[in-house]
Amino acid sequence: MKSVRRALFLVVAVCSLVFLVEPLALSSAPSPCCSEDPALSYFLFPKSSQTYAYLVRYEIFFSAQLNKEKGFFIILPEDFFQNPNVRYPVLFLLHGYNFHRTGIWWNVHSPEKAKRLLCEVKEEEYHWLIHDDIAVVAYGMMDSKNKTYRDLEQSLEKRFQELSQYGGLSESDYTPKEIARSIVSHNLHPRGSPNDPFHALEKMIIVLPDGDNGFYTDANGGERLFPETKNQKACDDFYPGEALNYSLFPFLYMKPGALGRHESYFLELLQFIEFQSVYRERLLRRRGLGGNSMGGFGAIKLGIKYPHLFQSVSSQSGLLDIGLLQDKWMLKMVMPEFLEVFGRLEPNKLPPGSFLNLKYIEANNPLDLIKKQGISRLPHWLYFDYGSKEGFEGITEGNKEFERLLREGNHQIPVQPFNGKSGHNYQFWRSRCGNILQHHSDVLRGAAVWESGTTIQNDPGLTRVFQGTSPMRSFR
Repeated sequence: MKSVRRALFLVVAVCSLVFLVEPLALSSAPSPCCSEDPALSYFLFPKSSQTYAYLVRYEIFFSAQLNKEKGFFIILPEDFFQNPNVRYPVLFLLHGYNFHRTGIWWNVHSPEKAKRLLCEVKEEEYHWLIHDDIAVVAYGMMDSKNKTYRDLEQSLEKRFQELSQYGGLSESDYTPKEIARSIVSHNLHPRGSPNDPFHALEKMIIVLPDGDNGFYTDANGGERLFPETKNQKACDDFYPGEALNYSLFPFLYMKPGALGRHESYFLELLQFIEFQSVYRERLLRRRGLGGNSMGGFGAIKLGIKYPHLFQSVSSQSGLLDIGLLQDKWMLKMVMPEFLEVFGRLEPNKLPPGSFLNLKYIEANNPLDLIKKQGISRLPHWLYFDYGSKEGFEGITEGNKEFERLLREGNHQIPVQPFNGKSGHNYQFWRSRCGNILQHHSDVLRGAAVWESGTTIQNDPGLTRVFQGTSPMRSFR
């Protein structure tokens, strides 16, 4: 425990020194694992030739819950350093499942190859920043110079054009103009005039955590499956022998970092940012929580379990009824971590040898949690949507059941131009980023602002969580 405290102290001290001495210089800040990625370079190390600069930081802290360093990105408002006395609400965005955590397509015994592949497909905490381009959309929508929806769409087109010039868009992606149209004309303001007034979002800090493939849930003894992890650094590379062959089928492996106490880790990260990080004095006690796919499941689950911590919650293509996931053949072949988190994964056996803990699933299932709270109408703080071509019945049927439970109409987004054909992909989620950000901005702006002179450390809700005595806020 002392070594953990020392590690935390050193991380905070180093980050504080960098922050206070030269807030815009990043050379001495922690380096992300795939720093050679052109999009990361564009966001983290802006060049003088860039028209647009983004205050994106890569940070690390040592997680006692997972016994290793964890990396995360934090996106700061453009005027963060110009207005040192301004405080901002915080939006946490949770990523989805990374299928490359399992070793179907690569030789798991080669850490170099593992890291190279993870950099090619982007490590988990990179997804919102690199695939969904959340920093670009958020900065455009927080820019007060955009007075109309036409202004916003043109601003986003210019921003995506520059991102493309610096290698931040793949050749197979849509054009900057098409991306901007999808976000604004087709989704954010689909039936209005482009000359309608647009009101900039409330400026907020956005945090992008690394949730591995842990379903933002404390696993049921999953760490016992693996030998001791030798690499406690934030990157997802690993040593030979650390991965687990979880099936009788060849080349089916799991990385050890995918399991652990991921609900406790997320609360630990939240506590670190608000109690110990260099940003702690700049935070309002207003928080939003969103995610897509596995992250949509995590956002709604955590938002309902800890309602005093989060004023706004959102899900895109979320796993909203995990009780539907009963096919152990499918789970062991596609999402083996699900079996271990919510039951027991039996290595070197056929899928029926594993089992699911139905009581544990119910205790963490968003649909069951909504029912237990007696929520029968969609509350103003909750937003969810999903695509018409998700390709996974568990997601489509779970969202439809949410609609029935909350007496809602169709939240399914049809196929539109430039939205990834409403499939389970980043192009679809990116096309809805504006709607997600607008939801959180509206709710956080309307949320009761707690006494601004009180320090974050006196937050009673957050303190009670870590004491295990948190009361439930009324959902009515």
